Amino acid sequence: MEVPLELTIEEVAARAGTDVGYVRRLIDLGAIGPEQDGFSERDAHVVALLQVWERAGLPAESILSEVESGELSLDFLEAPGWDLPAPLDRTYRQLAHERGVPVDLLVAIHGWIGFAPPDPDERARPDDALMADLARIVLDIGGSEDSVRRLFRVYADNLRRLVIAEADLYVEQIEEPRRRAGATSPELMRGGAEVGRRIAALVKDTIGAISARHRQHIWAQHSVETAEGVLERAGLTDRAERVPTICFVDLTGYTRLTEEHGDETAARLASRLNALVDGGSQARGQAGAVVGRRRHVLVPGSDGCRSSCARDDEGAPAAGLPPTHIGIHSGPVVFQDGDVYGRTVNVASRIADLAQAGDVLTSEVVTMRQAKGVEVGWVRVGPTGLQGIGKPVILYRAVPSTSNGSSEPA
Repeated sequence: MEVPLELTIEEVAARAGTDVGYVRRLIDLGAIGPEQDGFSERDAHVVALLQVWERAGLPAESILSEVESGELSLDFLEAPGWDLPAPLDRTYRQLAHERGVPVDLLVAIHGWIGFAPPDPDERARPDDALMADLARIVLDIGGSEDSVRRLFRVYADNLRRLVIAEADLYVEQIEEPRRRAGATSPELMRGGAEVGRRIAALVKDTIGAISARHRQHIWAQHSVETAEGVLERAGLTDRAERVPTICFVDLTGYTRLTEEHGDETAARLASRLNALVDGGSQARGQAGAVVGRRRHVLVPGSDGCRSSCARDDEGAPAAGLPPTHIGIHSGPVVFQDGDVYGRTVNVASRIADLAQAGDVLTSEVVTMRQAKGVEVGWVRVGPTGLQGIGKPVILYRAVPSTSNGSSEPA
C-alpha cells in the first residue's frame, strides 16, 4: 500500500520532538526521503526512534547499516504504540490560559508522569488538553496543586508498572521462545508490530473496562461505609441473629519475601495460599475472594469460621507457605459481582493486620456466637484501636481447647 506523503520537514521535526537540522542530517544518511518529495507519518516515526537510539549511544549510521543488511527492521514503527499525534495550534502557555490552570502546573504534570517538562512556549499535544481539564476539575472541587501532583503520580506509577509487566510477559512468553526457535531480529520486530496492531485497541478498552469496574466497586464501598457510619451513630444498626463472617488469611512476611526474592516468588506463594484456602472453603461450602496477597473467606454464619480458619493456618507449612495470620469479624456485608465489601470486611482486614505469625484474632461479636463443639478456645486481648475504625474493638486470640471450644474471657 502506498504511504501518502503529507508532512513538511517542519512537521516531521515537530512530531518527532526534534529540530529541522536533525531531520536534514537523517535525510543525508538516507534514513528518510528527500525533502522535495514530502514525508509520511512513518518518516516522523523513524526520526523519533533514531533520535532515541542515538541518545542511548547507538549511532544512526550503524543502525541504518544493519537495517540495510537485514539484521534490523524498523517495521515495528507501524504499530499503534508509535503514533505521533500532530501538536495543537496552541502553546502550553496558551492552553493553560484557555483551560484556566496555572501554566507552571500544566508543565509540571509532565515531570509527575515521568517525562521532561516542556518549555511553556512549545506547542502542546492533544493529550495535554485532557490532562489540563482533569487538573482543572480537581482544583474546582477543592483539591490543591499537591492533590493534582499526587493523582497524576499515582496514575503514572501504576500504568508504567502495568506496561512494563505487559512487555516482560510478551518477551518471556512469546518473543524468547520464537528467538530460540530460530526467528531473526527483523522477524521478531515485524511480529511484535503485528501483535500491536491486533491488540492495541482491545488492550486500551479492556484496561478502561477493568478500571471502570473497580471504580464502581470502590465508590460503592465508600457509600456503604458512609451509610453504615450514619446508622451506627444513630443506633440503627441491624442486630440480626445470623450474619455473615469474614475471615482474612494473610501471609506473614510477604512484603519482605517479595523484596528479597522478587515478584515471581511472591506470586507463587499467593497462588499456593489461594489453593489452600479454596480447597478448605469449598469443602465447607464457603466462598472466597482474592484481596492482593490475601485470601478472604465469606462464611454464611460465624459457626465454624474460627475453627476452619485455624485449620487453614495449620495447613500453611505443609503447603510450603510462611506462617499465616488471620483476622475474623462478623456483620452485614454488601455483595456485588461475586465480591463483598463494607465495614465488616474492613474490620476483619484491620484485625488481620494486628495479628502476629500464627495468630487467629477475632472480634468479640464472633466469640459471642461461638458454636458448641468447636475445638477452639479464646483469650481476651482487650479493647484495641483499629486504623480507620472509630471505636476500639474488643479482640480475642485463639488458643487450644479440649473442652467444648469456648473459654472464659481473661
